[in-house]
Amino acid sequence: MTTTQPPSKNIPVKRLRTNSKNRIHALAQHFGYDGLISSHNKRSLTERYANSQQLHHQREQYNIETIFKLTYEQCNNETTTEPDPDWLARFIKMAKQVYSSSMQNLWAQILKKELIHPGTTSLRALTILISMTHKEALLFQYIMSVSCQINNTKDRKIVTNIKTIDKLMFFLVKNKNYPIEYNQYSIPYSSIVILMDLGLILKTEFESSKINHTQTIQLHFKNISYSLNCYNKNTSFTYYRISPIGEELATLIDYSCNTKYQNYLLNILTQIFTITTEQ
Repeated sequence: MTTTQPPSKNIPVKRLRTNSKNRIHALAQHFGYDGLISSHNKRSLTERYANSQQLHHQREQYNIETIFKLTYEQCNNETTTEPDPDWLARFIKMAKQVYSSSMQNLWAQILKKELIHPGTTSLRALTILISMTHKEALLFQYIMSVSCQINNTKDRKIVTNIKTIDKLMFFLVKNKNYPIEYNQYSIPYSSIVILMDLGLILKTEFESSKINHTQTIQLHFKNISYSLNCYNKNTSFTYYRISPIGEELATLIDYSCNTKYQNYLLNILTQIFTITTEQ
């Protein structure tokens, strides 16, 4: 049987528009499953099986070699320790299944961090990460770009609403909501549900306790922090929380803050708070 060279690219078919028959034929050829489609294929079923298995193992080999190479290129002779052998064995088994170049780069960063700081990434986090598609990883980046931390808590939040209660005369009260609209930032609620199902966002919507109007609140984004002083003592936030596993993965991915969203949120907050930028 002729040995096939490891693929030079991870994408099996060029991203060009073509008709469905050509597309499925090209995919079948790439994975070695075109035996019943290609009339000129004279190999037996056993030979075709062996060929497809060889192609599969070659791609796995290429994937893990690429990740080790990327890790090597990222290293700057930092002091490292011997990785946990069980962790490393599981890492390699999962990393073989990583095909996209951007995800391979992420897995290389994970391996480097584990060598320098053992225990940085749990096997549970790796299990969730390997189940994520490239699209879901991008979605998580979008979510992190609009996340914030409040006061000294480390957990990241996705603010969904700001509630106020104004006490009027004769014991009348006026409730007012300031919902945060994420659709305009390509984050529909369905996207949040996807990340909930992956275990990256907790499924419960939380509400903060009433904000003490004599106390200053710190609102932290990745690139900047603000101090907030509330006008109304009957004010609270509702929010979704990034899960502990989500927090772990958030330290691994590279994301930028969404400045348009930050300005949008600040415009809403100025209706309720006095805001100053922290230096």
